[in-house]
Amino acid sequence: MGTGFDVAAEIGDGLRDREEAWAFIRRFLAAWTVALTDADGCDEAELAEAEERLGLRLPTALREGLALLGRRQDLQQQDPLRRPAQLVVVDGVLVFRTENQGCAHWGVPEADLGRDDPPVVVQTDRGEWRPFLDRTSSAFVELVLTETLLFDDDLRDAAELPAALAPVLYENFRRVGFPDHRSWCAGIEGPIRFFAGPGVLIRQDGGADLDWIHVAGQTPGHRRQVLKLFPVEWAFG
Repeated sequence: MGTGFDVAAEIGDGLRDREEAWAFIRRFLAAWTVALTDADGCDEAELAEAEERLGLRLPTALREGLALLGRRQDLQQQDPLRRPAQLVVVDGVLVFRTENQGCAHWGVPEADLGRDDPPVVVQTDRGEWRPFLDRTSSAFVELVLTETLLFDDDLRDAAELPAALAPVLYENFRRVGFPDHRSWCAGIEGPIRFFAGPGVLIRQDGGADLDWIHVAGQTPGHRRQVLKLFPVEWAFG
């Protein structure tokens, strides 16, 4: 597959804590798109004002994540973060991210707000809250990877993946050491998983009978190499 940033190699067996998550995000964005700057994050005054308004202390990982990339616009397309002034408690959950048409919300249960890096739940399009990821820092990593997969039409694509072609994915790309998680779409019960190779990132969305894959290339050439492997009808190909 050639050279390029390899998400699977960079994450290895998994990100052990929030410090490793923030370091990975910085490396990934610097290599794949544009390096983070201080202007990409929310400032301390915004975060303090949100805490005063809500009458609670934001978890450390949520504070750090918003301070790292809360203003980064190219990562705010599909399921954008809420700015500190938009944080809200719904059904006992502190909501910090919302699907762009309001179909789903991500947040931290109030019972877990005292933890440094608490679990995140997602509200499905049917209004049900379900577990998403076991650490807030992992949810920020997922946001960065997913927004990268869905943002640039010149570098991404998507297609239905018949079961017969699944071995092509497994044989050519390495599973990323990132936890399985579930879609906000209540009708999709299978796991979401990431795969990668040098300069290539793929997300597999499991369904009952048919999977979807979303592909992003670090360059148009990386994207073309992936599309050639799969004889399917690509959305943008």
